[in-house]
Amino acid sequence: MAGDAADLLKKLRAMGSKKGDLNTLLLVDLSDLGLPEDDEQLMDEIAEIHTRIARVRGGGAYQLSPTNIAVVANLTEMNRMEVPQELKMNLFKILQEEFPDKMAAVDQTKIVRTIDMATQMAGAIRFLEAFEERAKEQGVIAGADGMRALNAADSQTVRAVHAKAGDKAFADSYVQGQSITLIADGKPPTVIAREYYMRMDILGSDALKNVSIHESDPLFPQLTLALDPLMLGMYRHYNPDGGKCALNLTLESVGGPAFQKFIAANGAAKLANVIVELRLADVIRDLRKYQAAQTAVRAQGGTIALDIIDPALLAVLNLTGFNANIAKITWRESGMETLARNRSVIKQAQDAGCIVVLCRVDSELGLRVGREVGITAFQGLHIEDMLI
Repeated sequence: MAGDAADLLKKLRAMGSKKGDLNTLLLVDLSDLGLPEDDEQLMDEIAEIHTRIARVRGGGAYQLSPTNIAVVANLTEMNRMEVPQELKMNLFKILQEEFPDKMAAVDQTKIVRTIDMATQMAGAIRFLEAFEERAKEQGVIAGADGMRALNAADSQTVRAVHAKAGDKAFADSYVQGQSITLIADGKPPTVIAREYYMRMDILGSDALKNVSIHESDPLFPQLTLALDPLMLGMYRHYNPDGGKCALNLTLESVGGPAFQKFIAANGAAKLANVIVELRLADVIRDLRKYQAAQTAVRAQGGTIALDIIDPALLAVLNLTGFNANIAKITWRESGMETLARNRSVIKQAQDAGCIVVLCRVDSELGLRVGREVGITAFQGLHIEDMLI
C-alpha cells in the first residue's frame, strides 16, 4: 500500500484543482463482505489486488481502515467502467472460494464508489476529511492524530516491559477490575463476580507510546494472544483472594500451555471461581473451536460467558444455542429500542439458565432501560459508582 488515509488526504490537498495524471478516486468498502479482518493472509491478498490495479493504472492504493481501501488512478472513460468491475470480480472470486454462503447477501452496488477528481476534487477531499474525523472518533484509522497502527513487534515490546517490571508491578500498572453486579428491586446491589482486564488505554500511553490500540485493528488478536498468558500468570497479584472473577481470553489461549499452568496453580479449585469470557465475534468465526473451549473450561468446573454482544444482533441471534452460562450485551443509547423489541429473546435466554448482563453501563439511563427489559445483572462505570 502507498499509505493510509492521512497520506492520501495530504496528496489530494497538494494536487488541489491542478490537472494531473491521476484523475479518478475509487473508494472500496469491504465491510458488507463479512470477511475476517484477522486473517492476515486473506487481507494481504486483498491488499495486493488493489495495489496491482493501482500500479497498472499509474496510481497508488491506500488503506483507509481495515475495511476501506482507496485507489487513485489515471483512467480513460472506458476504464472507469472496467476497473471498478474488475475490482468487484476479484473480490467476489475470493468470497466465492472462501465464503460462498455469504455471496447472496452482498449488495454489489455498495462495494466500489467512483469519484472523478477532475470535476469533483473538492468532494473527494471533503469525503476523506469526514472519513478522517470519523476514524479519529472510532480509532480505526492508521496514522490518525500522529498515532501509528499496531505492528508485529508490539507484542514483543509488551512482553519485554512485563519481563522488566515483573508480575506485581505490571499488574498494578495495567490491570483493572470491574464488578458484575445484581441489582434487584428493593435490594442492595450484590456483586457476583469481578472482571479483570488489561487497560489498553494505559498500555497505549506507556508501554506502547503513540500506538493506536483498537479492537478493529487486524493485528489486535495477536496482541491479545500475547496478553492472555500474562493475565493468567499474574492472577494471584490482581485477585489475591481467589474470589469469583471473569477473564477475557481468546479461543486459542484456552487449552494452551499458559492456561494449563494456570489451572494447575489453582490446585483443587481448578476453575471453580473463574468465568472465561469469549468474544462473540471470535466464537462465530470458529464454532468448533468454541465447542472445544467450552468443553475444556467446564471440565475444570469453570463458567463460560459470551462477551460483546451488540443489541442489533439479538433479533437474529439464538442466545440459548451457544449454551453459555452468561451473555454480556453491550449497552449503547442507540440500541435502546432494539433491546425493548427483543425482550422476549432476553427472557428466553434467562429461562434457559443464562445470566444476561448489560455491560458498559455508564449512565442511569442504561440501568433503567436494562431493568425495563428484564435484565438484573449489570457492569460499567455507573455501576461502580453505585458501589462506592
